[in-house]
Amino acid sequence: MGVLDDTAETRRTRASFTEAVTGVRAVLANASDPGRHPLVGPFADLHQRTCALGSQAWVRRYVDTTAQLLDGLVEEQCVKDAGLPSVTQYVEKRRVTGYMPLLYSLTEIVLRCEIPCAIRETRAYQRLVTASIDAADFINDVYTLRKELAHGETGNLVIVLAHERGCSYENALHEAVSCIRQAVQDFQVAERDLHAALTAHALPVRHWQAVLTMVDTMHDWIAGLPAYYRTSGRYHCRGPTAEGA
Repeated sequence: MGVLDDTAETRRTRASFTEAVTGVRAVLANASDPGRHPLVGPFADLHQRTCALGSQAWVRRYVDTTAQLLDGLVEEQCVKDAGLPSVTQYVEKRRVTGYMPLLYSLTEIVLRCEIPCAIRETRAYQRLVTASIDAADFINDVYTLRKELAHGETGNLVIVLAHERGCSYENALHEAVSCIRQAVQDFQVAERDLHAALTAHALPVRHWQAVLTMVDTMHDWIAGLPAYYRTSGRYHCRGPTAEGA
């Protein structure tokens, strides 16, 4: 999915992107002939092996999450033609297109910590997930701003803030950092609330362990992303600066 996203971002032919999207959708629907785009075959192989690792309930969530991400990536391409969204609209869409829901689903398989539905659907857990996703997405937007300006991309909180507020990218960057701080604070409050809510119920030990593993993973994403972005050559791109663009 990340390679597919890059195919659109680097402005390869729209036909190539559309063909890949059609093929990935066919794989998710278990179609017999998903097409011949070079990304589809590897995705089909990985998809099949991944689905074999989880329960039926997990597979349904994983497929739904992947399909939502795909729809979001397609919609991002339409937004580029239609103009920038509001900040509120952007944040809602970013929670899908930022890959975090898919990565959290995969975490449950990799770390063997599938979250029971009874916990997943609680308000406290949902708030925790949303806050952690916002923090991760906003951190990404701050560190990838230079790269996305250089590529003419508009899917970035700083760019959307600058447009809506009518301010410079530098001022919008400061606002985006404030958004990160708020998301982290929301995450900390939600974590305390989740712990209190779960303590009030007699949970099997394996469920407690699953929740604690996922919460630790969320901590790792929030804390680890800045270190990754500072060292990754992927985001060290020459282009317009936040101050001068």
